Amino acid sequence: MRLEVKALALATGIVFAAFTFVIAVIAVLTGVGLGYLELVGGLHPGYTGPTLLGACIQTFWMFVYGLIGGGLLAAIYNYFSTEKGK
Repeated sequence: MRLEVKALALATGIVFAAFTFVIAVIAVLTGVGLGYLELVGGLHPGYTGPTLLGACIQTFWMFVYGLIGGGLLAAIYNYFSTEKGK
């Protein structure tokens, strides 16, 4: 069985982005999870702090990371799961 690289990459990117956006908005509105935002935000170029703009920037970068990670995961899985000799 082979995985669709584009489909898994897109699905992983969407899940990572949605999770990050929800956490960031909750942190901005309630203050819960600000430590997470500050920890992860330092890794994202353009991050402005715990604001809605910062949440959008983190969402974008997590989508990119999800695309790359999901694509690599599917490609590696496909490489090792191919039946040799057929």
